[in-house]
Amino acid sequence: MKTITQDLFYEYTFLSDLNYNPGKTKAVFVKSNIDTTTNGYLQHLWLYDHGVVNQLTAGAKEANYCWEDDDNLLFSAEREKENDELSTTFYRLNINGGEALKAFTLPLQVSSIKALADHYLVEAHININYSDYYQMSDEEKAKVKINLKDNEDYQIMDEYPYFFNGGGYINATRNSLFIIDKATLKIKPLVNKTLDVESYNVSGCQRFIVLTGIDYLSFKGKWSQVYLYDIKSDQLKQIYDGDKMMITRAFFYNHQIVVCGTFALQYGAMEASKFYLLKDNKMELFIENEGSLYNSVSTDCHYGKLKNFECNDEKPYFISVNDSRSELLKFQDDKLITLLNKEGSCDDFTTGDDHILVIGLYDQKLQEIYRVENGDYQQITHFNDQVLEDRYVAKPQRLDLLKEPFDIHGWVLLPKNYDASRKYPAILDIHGGPKCAYGEVFFHEMQYWVNLGYIVFYCNPRGGDGRGNAFADLRHNFGKIDYEDLMDFTDLILKTYPEIDPKRLAVTGGSYGGYMTNWLIGHTDRFVCAASQRSISNWVTEVTTSDYGIDFVIEQEFADPTNCVAQLWEMSPLKYANSANTPTLFIHSYEDYRCPIQEAMQMYTVLKCRGIDSKIVGFKGENHELSRSGKPTHRSKRLLEITTWINKYTNI
Repeated sequence: MKTITQDLFYEYTFLSDLNYNPGKTKAVFVKSNIDTTTNGYLQHLWLYDHGVVNQLTAGAKEANYCWEDDDNLLFSAEREKENDELSTTFYRLNINGGEALKAFTLPLQVSSIKALADHYLVEAHININYSDYYQMSDEEKAKVKINLKDNEDYQIMDEYPYFFNGGGYINATRNSLFIIDKATLKIKPLVNKTLDVESYNVSGCQRFIVLTGIDYLSFKGKWSQVYLYDIKSDQLKQIYDGDKMMITRAFFYNHQIVVCGTFALQYGAMEASKFYLLKDNKMELFIENEGSLYNSVSTDCHYGKLKNFECNDEKPYFISVNDSRSELLKFQDDKLITLLNKEGSCDDFTTGDDHILVIGLYDQKLQEIYRVENGDYQQITHFNDQVLEDRYVAKPQRLDLLKEPFDIHGWVLLPKNYDASRKYPAILDIHGGPKCAYGEVFFHEMQYWVNLGYIVFYCNPRGGDGRGNAFADLRHNFGKIDYEDLMDFTDLILKTYPEIDPKRLAVTGGSYGGYMTNWLIGHTDRFVCAASQRSISNWVTEVTTSDYGIDFVIEQEFADPTNCVAQLWEMSPLKYANSANTPTLFIHSYEDYRCPIQEAMQMYTVLKCRGIDSKIVGFKGENHELSRSGKPTHRSKRLLEITTWINKYTNI
């Protein structure tokens, strides 16, 4: 049996953005593969037609698309060199045959497009300093481009937030909505140029659009507003004034407007969204909910746009996490019902008349498309079958830690040719978030390590997703109850698997997992080495330099959120770095704006000055998503550095 190697992920296929046509007869999805010639990713549109899949496009980056009708697609592509970064060109393709023909170019940076009866609804990024670029003359547009070129070496920051992970510097930019007449291509803005749109949904009659967002000039708060746009009268009115409510989205259901959101009254800002009916500027509780309304099951085998919500013709569906799996929920008879609950991850979906198409990570396989009908899962695609054929893939062994007030659920991956009479090194892997979850899905780096001879174990400590608000509540307890759960689970693993050599234990984790790795080495010497990835070491600096920063203070609900340095320092791993003796590798990206690289540098400096073996590997041009969507060579280098470091200290 062959092994899973470090760079086998180069051969993986990633699937995303699955959508049926209006008649529910055919579906299109995006297929992504690594391109070694460009050290990037190729994205093509593929068609699903009654059990058969075929490739539709063959360009480089063709992932932004919509159905115009049952037979025609619009998709954006960079096929003309004269296009500029402030415009988007769309092509029209008939799925029954023929070449894609240029349809039109919009003077907008389009991120999504939706075809309505007589209009296109376009989501685009704008700069409020030239928000009317789309209606400028050619001469005026040229002046904007010259000005951008002349000032490309400068970055002005006079708003907050001014940067965002993966989006770069976003000062003065907004996510906006436009309505475009199909016949004339005349562009109308739906909203004020300073309104940052967060979600939108179209009514079943296609006359109304409900949208949520935050209107701001210099500081973006957390409380969203709700607006209703009437296409026929071309009027926008605010229907909720944003009274201390964090809103996930709003949508139409049975000719009513439903809002997902939380007032954060019981469990703080991380409290799960409930469902409210919006009437007369008031929120009326409609359906209680304690589950997340997104997929937080972690893996390093995703790429592309994966949706958590679909609502066509006022029929809403949601992905939510239950324990360690992501499920599909549906509004039916004024309540939430579960449609899919297979162990694994429902990554994306689209609904047919009597079935559902799902992009899923199931049964320790990589992503494939499944047709689900009456609880039966039929695998439709087989893109990744061959790459894993005759290779050792460890199956997660469930192991639960029984304790109060919550049992802790975890898993063990046993190595290839496992022999209980031998001694093995082991790796504790800690998930990010913290409101995320590990589950029984394929994880490349873990499978690579077990193929090298490691036992890998992981769990979902308190603070994670999938088990309700009380379980996820970490306010004032960072580094306390989660540390206790991780250590107790490690004890259980060592007791259950005495073949693990306790002197050859390593620990790693990314983001919140990197924070906990930094915390662990300052509180225990039980790990022979550590690999801390995209971590946090000092909450005082994190909250003032991260794109997420001030949200943490709000979530913690300190008595005085503007004067809480003592509380932040108390839960900072850097405070305890002088007690750390564990050799530690730090993996970080220079453009990580979620956890800036200075977080790693601070921890590293203390360890290095104390004579503890430590090292930073910093990746230029990468952000917080390095391990999932970074340049392929960087993803490979990252895994090599972590593995080499752990190998060195575990003597494998």
